[in-house]
Amino acid sequence: MNAPLTLVIANKNYSSWSSRPWLALTELGIAFQERLLKFDSQDWARNIATLSPSRLVPVLWEGEPGKGFATFDTLAIIERLHELFPDRGIWPQDAKARARARSLAADFHAGYRALRGAMPMNLRSSYPGKGMSREVAQDIERLTAQWSGTRREFGAGGRFLFGAYCAADAYFTPVASRFVTYGVALEGEARSYQETLLGTASFAGWRAAALAETEFVAADEPYAQPR
Repeated sequence: MNAPLTLVIANKNYSSWSSRPWLALTELGIAFQERLLKFDSQDWARNIATLSPSRLVPVLWEGEPGKGFATFDTLAIIERLHELFPDRGIWPQDAKARARARSLAADFHAGYRALRGAMPMNLRSSYPGKGMSREVAQDIERLTAQWSGTRREFGAGGRFLFGAYCAADAYFTPVASRFVTYGVALEGEARSYQETLLGTASFAGWRAAALAETEFVAADEPYAQPR
């Protein structure tokens, strides 16, 4: 039997990396406890060293947080979940589909820096037109082409990239939300996939909690009016 899981995360309005394992766990029905450490809070200052070996979030604890076994970094957490729950659909069952799903997640994890830097996740705000540049547009074009091509090649029998929901879909859900925040209009297959991601129950739960947050983190609000 696996030890109880606790996922250490940060603000749901801002922390896209925290959202990815949270969404996968929630959508796939894997039981876990949430430990929320708000950025720039006393709770963060007091506990981040104990709860995160990297001093970053997210962190997955097996057993008691701070004393059990920790896996840190979003992609490493996804892989650990696949090892713990091989039958829950973290990655697709088909070997080639699984390799493609891992490739897409790793590609986004390491790349798309223009998009990630200029359009940070922010579910409470709306900044249409902000953050767009030639480099960002190129990132968006490449990413949406990957979405459309993967869905056509592997998505038969379902609405997600590989038919059934998997970690790759969790990876791209916060990206789909960015396109709403910054007014990026998608078309065709990419728009259909975006709507599918934003219609999941897991994202609805995450978004509702994000909208209830009131903390303002200046580092994550490059387009907000000064306070």
